[in-house]
Amino acid sequence: MRMLGVAGVCAVLMGVHAWAVELVANPGFETVDDKGGPAEWGWWTREPGAGRMELSDERHDGERSLRIIHTGEKDWCTTNSRRTPVEPGESYAITCWMKRAGDARGGSVQVVGNKGRELVSWSIGRTAEPRRAGWQRCKSWFTVPEGVDTVYVRVVGAGKSDFWVDDVQVVPEVEPPMPRGPKVDGWAKTRPVEPMGRGALAVETAEGVYVNWRLLREDDPKIAFNVFRQKDGARVKLNATPITQTTDFLDTNGFDAAVSYVVEPADGFKGASQTVSPIALQGRQTPYVRIPLAATNVTAQKIGVGDLDGDGQFDYVIKQPGGNVDPWHKYWYKSPETFKLEARRHDGTLLWIKDLGWNIERGMWYSPMIVCDVNGDGRAEVITKIGPDEDMRDAEGKVERGEEWMAVFDGLTGRELARAPWPPRDLFPSYNYASRNQIAVAYLDGRTPCLLALRGTYNLMLADAWQFKDGQLQRLWSYTNEDLPGRYQGQGAHNCLCADVDGDGRDEVILGSVTLDDDGAPLWTTGKGHPDAHYYGDIDPVRPGMEMAYIIETRQVKEGGIHLLDPTNGTILWQLQEPTRHVHGFGICSDIDPTQPGLEIYGADADGHTLTEKRWLFSADGRLLKSGKELNFGFGVSSAWWDADLQRELIRGRMVDYEGGAVSERIEGNVILVADVLGDWREEVLTSVGGELRIYTTPIPAMDRRVCLMQDSAYRMRTMMNAMGYAQIPLLSYVPEALAPNLNVSVNAQKDRGVCRVVVVAPLAYGLKGSVTLSAPTGVKLETVEMPVELAPGCRKVWEIPYEGRHSQRGELIRAELKIEQGVTLKGAVPLGL
Repeated sequence: MRMLGVAGVCAVLMGVHAWAVELVANPGFETVDDKGGPAEWGWWTREPGAGRMELSDERHDGERSLRIIHTGEKDWCTTNSRRTPVEPGESYAITCWMKRAGDARGGSVQVVGNKGRELVSWSIGRTAEPRRAGWQRCKSWFTVPEGVDTVYVRVVGAGKSDFWVDDVQVVPEVEPPMPRGPKVDGWAKTRPVEPMGRGALAVETAEGVYVNWRLLREDDPKIAFNVFRQKDGARVKLNATPITQTTDFLDTNGFDAAVSYVVEPADGFKGASQTVSPIALQGRQTPYVRIPLAATNVTAQKIGVGDLDGDGQFDYVIKQPGGNVDPWHKYWYKSPETFKLEARRHDGTLLWIKDLGWNIERGMWYSPMIVCDVNGDGRAEVITKIGPDEDMRDAEGKVERGEEWMAVFDGLTGRELARAPWPPRDLFPSYNYASRNQIAVAYLDGRTPCLLALRGTYNLMLADAWQFKDGQLQRLWSYTNEDLPGRYQGQGAHNCLCADVDGDGRDEVILGSVTLDDDGAPLWTTGKGHPDAHYYGDIDPVRPGMEMAYIIETRQVKEGGIHLLDPTNGTILWQLQEPTRHVHGFGICSDIDPTQPGLEIYGADADGHTLTEKRWLFSADGRLLKSGKELNFGFGVSSAWWDADLQRELIRGRMVDYEGGAVSERIEGNVILVADVLGDWREEVLTSVGGELRIYTTPIPAMDRRVCLMQDSAYRMRTMMNAMGYAQIPLLSYVPEALAPNLNVSVNAQKDRGVCRVVVVAPLAYGLKGSVTLSAPTGVKLETVEMPVELAPGCRKVWEIPYEGRHSQRGELIRAELKIEQGVTLKGAVPLGL
C-alpha cells in the first residue's frame, strides 16, 4: 500500500490507533484478484449490464488505476471490502486522484456510516467530482457523527460516466478552517428605503364599492383615516367616525364610474393621501386589476415587482412568453421563440420592451431576472442575464459558447447601465448542470443592495457578488465549492434567499442546503442535498427567532426529506423520520390550520416525478398532523391571505379554507405570484391569461389592520427573488396570529347540512375574555349561536357547530362577531354555496 509511511506518521502525531489509518484496502488498485480485477473492490449498478470497472495502466502513479465506465442513466458504485471501527467525533480526510475521459462525468469517493451492520448514512463524507482536464486531486474532510461506529468506502456516481480513479485514502486529519475574505463596505451609508404610497384601491362588489389601503411602517401607530366620495367638484365624507381598526371601507351607495375616492389621514395625523377611481366588475366574479401584455396571445412566465418611476406605486416587469424549456435532456427542446422583458407602470402603461435574443434560451434557468433599486436613486433597476448579439446556438439549438453577462437596465427607460461577466460555464460536467442560473440581491454590509450572479445547483456552485457603484459593477467576492468537501457539493435550491440569519446586521446568502456568510465564506451546510423548496421566516412563533423549512429532492436514506432548522447555524430542529426518494415540488409552508399554532409544512414523495401516497403535513413544532391519502395537495398548493382571518387560504381555482369551503369566486389563469402589492395587508394573486396579467384582489372586509407586508424584510426579499427561479410563497418575520387576536370561521357543507367551525386564538402576549355570536342567513339554523371566550395567552378554542337548512342565494354569509372585554370587536364571515 503506497503512502503508508506518511499516513502512519500522521496517525502517530495525532495519537490515534494505527488501524485508523488503513480505512481502505488496496487503495491504489495494485493488488489483482484471481479474476483479473481489483482485489477488495466490488461493482454494482442499478441497471445491470450498463457499466463496468476495469484495471488500467493509465494511472496517477504506481502500476495501475481503476477505470469506471457507465452507459446507463441511474446510479452505480464500487465498494471497498474493509469495515473499520471508528468513534464519534473523530476527524478524517478523504483523498484520491481522478481523471475524466474527455467531457464524461466522473464520480466521488464516499464514506458510508453504519452502526454495527445497520446503515446510518450512505454519506458521512465525500469528495467532489473532478471537473478539470487531466489528473485532479480530490479532497474532503468529515467528522464521525453520533450513532456511527463503523465506516467503509465507496466510489459512487450516476448517469453516463467514464473516468479513472487512483490512490484512494482515508486518514486522520482535522479539517482546516475556511478562509475568510474581507467584509463588504459598499457605497450606501444607510439602507435605501423603497418608496411606498398609500396603495389605495376601490373595486365594485355586489354590496357597493370596497375601498382599502395600506398602513405604512412610518405611520403613527394610532393613525386614523377618513374616506371621501367626490363627484363633480362635490366631496362627501363617508365614515361617521375616523377609521382606526382596519384600513378599509365599504361604500354602499353603489358603483358610479364618475366618482373618485379620497383616502387621507384624519385630523391630527400626518401621512400619505391618495385619490383613486373605482374599478368596475364588468361581469367578473372576482375583482382584478388588468395589466395588458404586448400581444393578445402571449402569457407571462415571471413577474418582477418594483417602483420603476419613483412614485410610490408598484410597477411590473413581465418576462414573456410563458412556458419553460428545462435544460435536462429528457425535457429540453429547441426554443420556439425568444424571451421579452415588458415593463409596465401600475396602470398598465407600457414603458419599454426588450428582446433577450436567441442566446438566452426560453427557459427559467437560462433567464434569471430581478427588480431592485441597486443605486439608491429611489427607482428600481432591472437586472438580468444577457448574451451577445450574434446568434451562438449550435445545430440543435443549444447555447454552449459565447460571452455571458449580468446586465443592469434603467427601470424607467430600459437603457443598459452596466454589465459584468457571468460565472463561467466551462467547469461544469454537462450542459444541463451549466444551464442553472439565478440572480439574487443581498445587503452584504447591511446597507448596500449587492447583486449575486449564481450558477450551478446539483454539483458545482459558483457565486459572484457585485455592487453597482458610480455607474459600474464592481466585484466584491467570488465563491466556488470546487475544492470544498462533499457536503458542500450539489446543495443548491431552485430559488435563492438572502437574510441576516446570524444577527450581525449583514445579509447571508442561502443558496439551498448551504449558506454563505456575508463575506462569501460558507457559514453552514446540512449536506442533505438539493432542496426543491426552502422557506425562511417565523415558522414556529413559540421558539425565538426565525426558522427555515426544507423540502428535499435528494434521496434521504433514513430521515430528513422534510425538516425544520435554525438558520443561525444550520442545526436541524426536527425532521421526517423515514426514508424518502424525492420529495418534490414546493410543498406548503403557511399558516393554514387555525387549530394549530404557527405554520404548517407539507411535502410529498415522488417516484421519479409521479406522486406517491407518501405525503405528510407537520405542525410548526414537528408533530405529524396528517399523512397519506387524506392529503390531496399534490406536490404543493399556493396560498394567500384573502379573507379577514389570520390564516392563509389555499389557491385552488378559488380561495379555499383548509378543511373548509371556498371563500371566493373563480380565479382564472396560471398563478405567477402571490404578494401584497395593493390595498390593505391581504395579498393579491397575480395570474396570467392570454394577453394580460391579472391582479386579483379580495373584496372581503377586513377585521383588523397591520403594516403593508412588503415592508417586512423577509417577505419583501422573497417576493423580489420570486421574479426568477421557482416561486415560493413569501413568509413574514412574524406570525400574525401570535401578535393579534384571531377569529377564524369556516364551513364544511353537504347539501342541507354542514358544520361551521369557529376558532378563537389569543396572542402570545395576553389572554382574551369575551364572547362569540353567530348569525346565519334565512333558512339556515345553527345549533349554537353564542359561546363564551376565556383564553390564556397563546391558547385557542375550537367549536364545531352543526347547522341545517338551505340558504336562498349563492354566497350568503354565516357571520361571526367576537366581542372582547378589552373593547375590541372582531367581525368575520364565511360564504355558503360557492
